[in-house]
Formats: sequence, C-alpha cells, structure tokens
Amino acid sequence: MTSTSFAEFSWRTRSSEIEGLRGQSKVFDVLVVGGGITGAAVAREAATRGLSVLLVEKNDFASGTSSRSSKLVHGGVRYLEQFEFGLVKESTRERAILWKRAPQLVTPLPFLFPAFRESRVPLWQLAAGLWLYDSLALFRLPGLHKTYLKDRCLKEEPGLRSEGLKGAIFYWDGATDDALLTMGNLVDARIEGCVALSRMKAEEFRLTNSAGESPHEAVLRDTLTEELLHVKCRSVVMAGGPWTDQLLGRSGLKFPRLMATTRGSHIVVPASKLPARHAIAMTHPKDGRVLFTIPWGDFTVVGTTDIFDADAPEKVAITSDEVDYLIDSTLSYFPNHPLKREDVVSTWSGLRPLIAPGDSASASQISREHHLEWRDEGVVVIAGGKLTTHREMAEQTVDTLLRRSVGWKNPLGGGFRPSHTMHRDFPRLATPFSSEHIAPLGTTEASRFRLDDIRRICDSLAVMSLEDLFVRRTQLFYKEPHNGWTLLPVLKKTLCEALNWDEAEWLRQTEDYRAYIQTNVLSPLGRSLPELKA
Repeated sequence: MTSTSFAEFSWRTRSSEIEGLRGQSKVFDVLVVGGGITGAAVAREAATRGLSVLLVEKNDFASGTSSRSSKLVHGGVRYLEQFEFGLVKESTRERAILWKRAPQLVTPLPFLFPAFRESRVPLWQLAAGLWLYDSLALFRLPGLHKTYLKDRCLKEEPGLRSEGLKGAIFYWDGATDDALLTMGNLVDARIEGCVALSRMKAEEFRLTNSAGESPHEAVLRDTLTEELLHVKCRSVVMAGGPWTDQLLGRSGLKFPRLMATTRGSHIVVPASKLPARHAIAMTHPKDGRVLFTIPWGDFTVVGTTDIFDADAPEKVAITSDEVDYLIDSTLSYFPNHPLKREDVVSTWSGLRPLIAPGDSASASQISREHHLEWRDEGVVVIAGGKLTTHREMAEQTVDTLLRRSVGWKNPLGGGFRPSHTMHRDFPRLATPFSSEHIAPLGTTEASRFRLDDIRRICDSLAVMSLEDLFVRRTQLFYKEPHNGWTLLPVLKKTLCEALNWDEAEWLRQTEDYRAYIQTNVLSPLGRSLPELKA
C-alpha cells in the first residue's frame, strides 16, 4: 500500500467534521464514547454494518490503556492456572484471526518459559500445560510448543542463568503496536463513514425514557476551544475503559461500581544491556508474579507490575519502587546482564480496566473477562476484557444493539448488514510507522524523506500534539535519546507547518511534552533534560 492510499485524518478534517455537527439535525444511529481499542473496534464494527456512527474521545485516541499495554496479542498461558479455559480459547481464536487479517500490525512472537530447580511449576508440568494451551488454540499456531532441556535452552537464549536451569518450554504468542492497532480500527471506521473526534468530551446525556421513541441528546465539549455541541443519537455505547464509572455517573442511569483498576508498568532498556532473543516468561523472586522480558527491536521491555490503583487514569505513572521491582525481576534470570536504573531509557504505565470482583481477589487474580450490559434506554456498556479480544467484544456489542433494537419504532440503520469483519483483512492502514522509519533526523537527502514521513503521519493519523506524535504514532518517546526531546529543533519547522502551529502554540506544546517526560521518566528515575539548542 503506497502513500497515495492514505485518506486524510488530521486537524483539518476534525475542524470540518465539527463544523458539520453545528446545528446539524442528523440523528446518528450510534454514539460511541471512548476512543481506545474497544471503542474504535465498536465504531468499526457498527460502521461496516451500515450504521451511522459518531465516536468521541476526550483525550487523544488510544491515550489511556490502549497505548499502555504490554503490546502483546496473547493467548493467555497464565490463565490456565486459574482454570479460565474459556478465556484462553477465546483469546487464542482472536489472536489467530488477527495474525491472519492484520499481519502488518500483529505478528507471531517466540516465547520461552524457563524452569529452574526452585521453580514453583516444574518443567514437565509446564509442558503438560502447553499441550492444553495448543489444543485450546485448535493448533492455529506457527508451530507447536517444544520442550528444551538445559543445553538447548542455553543455546537458544545464551543470557539465561545456567545454575539450576532444568530447561524451558518454547511456544508462540503475538506482538503488536497497541496504539497503531487502535488507529487502524479508526481508519477503517472512517472509511465506512464514521465521524471520529478526539479532544471531544461527553459532558452530559439527555436520555429518553424508552429507546426508539425519540432520539437521545448528548452535550459534547471541545476541550481545545471549550465549545459545546449538541448531537442526537438513537443509541449510546459506553466504552470508557478505566473511566467507565465516571462516564456512567454522567449518564443519569443508576449503575453499581463496575471497575477495579490495576496499574501495569513497564521499563525499556537497550538490548545491549539485556539481550533476549525470545520473550521470556519470568516469575518474580519476591512474590511469584509472572512478568515478561520482551525483545523490541534494539531494545528490551520488562513488565508488567499489577497493583490496585484508584487514582484518576490520566495521572497514572510508574513509581520509583516499580522501577526497582522490574529490575529485580531480571536479576535472577540474567545474572551476567545486571540492569541498573541508569540503563532505563523510558517507561510506560497504564490502568487495566478490570471488572470489580465480588470477593477479595488479588490484583493478579481478577478475571480479564469483559462485561457487556444493555439498558432499555438504548445504552450499552462494554468494559473489561483484553486487547486481544477487542474484535470479539465489538461484534458482541453491535449484535446486542441490533438484536435489542428490533422492537424500536426506528430500528437502527434500517437495512443493516451482518458482521463480516472476521473475514476481511484489516485494518486498512499502510505500513505501520515507528522510530526506525523517521530517525535519525538530520540534513541528508534521505532524512528529508523521513521528514516527509512525519508530515504523512500528521496528515493521516490525527496528530494534535507532540505527545500524540512521539508517544502513540511513533516510538520516538520510547527509543530515542532523551525521549526525543533533542529532536524538537529539527522537527519544529515541519510540525508547525503540518499542524498549523504558531510560535506560541509551539512553546505550549514543548512545555506539555516536557511535562510528560518529567512525569514518566525524569521523576521516577531522578533525571533532568538537556537544554535545547536553537
């Protein structure tokens, strides 16, 4: 797919679509509130079935949980121990669909699960579990798992500790760029006619008493200009992720508390400091939690933590103690590559939107199943779940909307189509962008072409801020020195032209991005940024 296939999705299209909403009498079939992976997938699913869809997101698309996962499309090996066989079966099925239908964004990733003399689960038991795992996946894998004894294990992964090593299980799972997977779903949805607006907060819902008798009204606030917009819709899908309880509180309907959010944090280090040819499943020496060391190009990711966190989702960030916890998790597995805090290049932290259990389950024991609820006013709540199962969650959500709308005086969409997204390649997004596509940035002819990639990203993937570009549309924040901060003078002219920023806006954007780096890297690691050169 070439650059000519890109449809514009930019600040200009946002302005145009907002203009179209002013005083508009159109009634949307579906208002989707939330622009993470679940909301984006619901919008895509509804639009491909012929429904008119408006999606609103109060921040940037994928700015919450959907850009802060472990970036794995995984089948859930660890759920076997909790006997969640249904979840494993669903996850492995959805993973196989994504491998086949979105190969540019979801790729197979080789894993090793080592067993040591002191391991709680011996090698033979791991092997038995992986036979069950492969069978629940209906063997839809690049290959079956293998059992490696010590010598083969060390040949495959030389950095592993040899002392006490019994062997390892080799198996397959999946990797993705979670934020770009979300954007790909939105690109698809927009091709089908969906209107998708970031920085648009759903302030108030004026719901009718009975679905279908008259349209609902939602009051939206443009967080960039503070303008209020009034839109009408026949149904509302609440897909707020960790913000679900706050969102439902504004609906006027009575809902019990749904969410029990837990914080998951990761660190990124150079692969030279922690070389890993496979993703390595580790158990933490202190509490036995399962964590992963994940190869990521020239870098290695270590994560994740799992800590109850009731703070506002937009304030979540890694703590200094979590950095130490993640470093400690690697020391017994890679003794010849001991990490230090100064090795950490970047971090990320997000809240898992888990459904609150009815008991005292620990953070790691809370189920990753999703919750789908219909209200007769024409409201659907979709919460919980996993990145891996976003397509299935979206299909169930739209199925519920259409099934429950049969008795309405104005059925949704009139001649709506059945779901066909499982059988079509998606998302219709060209080759994903990453740091490698646009860096290093300099003065050579080749670098000017990389700057043209920067312009294309701004024009095609709804970039509205430096944070959008550096954190969620590329990997510059995670992989560049000083989190890309020192690239700003090189990029200033290109970005100001592409995004219509004047000097005052550039300075504001710069300070906002500095604050983001401060929160996520500088404060927990005790660092400072260099001064920018003009």
